[in-house]
Amino acid sequence: MSKTGKPAAFILKSKKEPLCVRIIKYLMLALFAYGVIFWGSVTVLSVIQGAYADFSPPAWVGVTMGAGELLVIGAMLLSVWKKYVLALVPALSGAALCCISYRWFIKTAQRELETRAVTNDLLDLDKRYIYRALPVLAGAALSLVLAFIAAVRAVRKKKQKKRDKENLPVKSIID
Repeated sequence: MSKTGKPAAFILKSKKEPLCVRIIKYLMLALFAYGVIFWGSVTVLSVIQGAYADFSPPAWVGVTMGAGELLVIGAMLLSVWKKYVLALVPALSGAALCCISYRWFIKTAQRELETRAVTNDLLDLDKRYIYRALPVLAGAALSLVLAFIAAVRAVRKKKQKKRDKENLPVKSIID
């Protein structure tokens, strides 16, 4: 028990986020973790190791994907610390970098599927890369929603403070 006799007072202060904001935040974190951290790491490691035998991606693809991953991880950390407006810039730029890399893979896969005879398990190779990019785009969209909600809440709070300040009694009335 704390000195003030209120053992859970600090816990109640930390729960200022509405439930919908927490759900959106956790969904965004899950989408970024799956789409960027997991599949992005697999892609970067595959590029570094030269695992693509049929079509070897250029070095910029791995560098772009790695830079996008780092930016998204920074955005995820800022979101955990409830800095949604600040997290918007690295989230969108990191997602854009990851999508640029995925775009190279999608275009290359489509070109290879049109010009080569491939086995049945590779017929949907371009769609696989599209499905890997979708969580990245959804996470960026959710980051945009979180930043919008945070900005609206900040404006409302500022207006409420201004309204409260204007409604204070005048000093001459108090005296």
